[in-house]
Amino acid sequence: MMDCSSSTAFDTSRGARMRGVWMSILVLAGLGASVYYFSWWGAGGRILSPLLAAALMVAAVYHWSQLFSSWLIYVSARRRRPAPEPTGAERPTVDVFLTSCGEDLELVERALRAVVAMRGEHRSWLLDDGNDPCLARLADRLGAGYLTRQGSKDAKAGNINAALPRTDGDVIAIFDIDHVPEPEFLERSLGYFDDPAIGFVQVMLTFQNERRSWIARAASESCYDFFNPTCMGMDRLGSATLIGSNALIRRSALESIAGYRPGLAEDLATSIALHAEGWKSAYVAEPLAPGLAPADLGAWFTQQLKWARGVFEILLADYPRLFCKLTWGQRVSYGVRMTYYWAGLVTAIHMVFTAGILVGGERVAVVDLQQYLKHLLPLTAVAFCVRVAALRCWRHPSVPMGIQWRAVVLVQSSWPVYTLAWFMAILRVPLGFRMTPKRVSFDRHWGWLAPQIGASLTLFSAVLVAMLYSGATLPGFLILFAVLQTMPQLFLLWQAARVVRP
Repeated sequence: MMDCSSSTAFDTSRGARMRGVWMSILVLAGLGASVYYFSWWGAGGRILSPLLAAALMVAAVYHWSQLFSSWLIYVSARRRRPAPEPTGAERPTVDVFLTSCGEDLELVERALRAVVAMRGEHRSWLLDDGNDPCLARLADRLGAGYLTRQGSKDAKAGNINAALPRTDGDVIAIFDIDHVPEPEFLERSLGYFDDPAIGFVQVMLTFQNERRSWIARAASESCYDFFNPTCMGMDRLGSATLIGSNALIRRSALESIAGYRPGLAEDLATSIALHAEGWKSAYVAEPLAPGLAPADLGAWFTQQLKWARGVFEILLADYPRLFCKLTWGQRVSYGVRMTYYWAGLVTAIHMVFTAGILVGGERVAVVDLQQYLKHLLPLTAVAFCVRVAALRCWRHPSVPMGIQWRAVVLVQSSWPVYTLAWFMAILRVPLGFRMTPKRVSFDRHWGWLAPQIGASLTLFSAVLVAMLYSGATLPGFLILFAVLQTMPQLFLLWQAARVVRP
């Protein structure tokens, strides 16, 4: 039996060890840059202002929970060794769930054909929350089971939970409707369940529509880091997490937590509950079931608002409650994943401070902000290098190298969505479950982009006002920072304006 918790489950070759050494050296450089960054805050009389003290707290918490923890994950990253394919009586029985709710028939048929065609004995089920007779006939024609239910309570989680008592496989494989598994999917993933402590196995997510639009490519690039070095590092720390599709879960593990957990981030909620219950996990870093990335701004913002609101809810409710039941590696890994969307709030704070000081700041405040940015620059540069190096060391060969600048633009300019999600979570403002649209929309979605337009105009106006009234005394470094904050938003607005209906 393979022990998936042992270090022997991961690549221990000399090349892997050397990559770990180089990552450790870069992280040490990052720690040095962090000391320099925080030295600005420690200068005499720097944080007497309650506003600056609050900003320090936000900056410190964000860096410790996101940046430093990410570096620990990068240093820990190793590729998991393949598991032998189970055979004979040792092979668990498998039910494959393909969840559907109102998608196009062509999309459903493509995924269902692939699910049925996977090698290895399994029973395929189409779980239809849309109660569509056409899908029932499709399932019958392709040799799959068809399950539906009354109503659609708890959305995807409810759909899965309704199917559990009507099936009996030892392991349940779950796919979203846009993910198409390769024939060898089960052969490459099922063997990890030889270890009875493994509760679930998550297989890498990739996207096959990167060339569909600029948004699709940027959305795909935004996932390269997470599904490669980050997930590998989390796996070695014993905390691979469910993503939403391409997952296999032991039935007894699901039953131990009373089924799939409902919510906007139901997959994350389910995995943290499983880990808190003592189940282990494994991550397969192979692109075995490519899906579809959001291909337009409406789909991207809908997806990100749902995910961010759901993740923040788990951060505020489930994470503190289950914290003591998690291992230290799981605490670090979940902390990284749950604070990722704080990037939006940090971006908003920087823009507000920049505009405010440009327009109404005293000379001392202007100089202070410039010194702050000079202390921030080395940390930003090293953090960027660490991220690039981690992807270069631990990427799958199918992932292209290079700087993912599109992802930077898209994520940075999505700050209003992430900031809104945080305040909705804090104030307990509900958000209904929303499916990420699969059909490409050619609308420009100016409503979603109103905050970016407002922020760009504000920063541009602040620079003009400061130049008119400060003249040569205005530090160029401060103007450059304002321009750098505006550029991603302007680029996204330009992309929206370029949308042309066919």
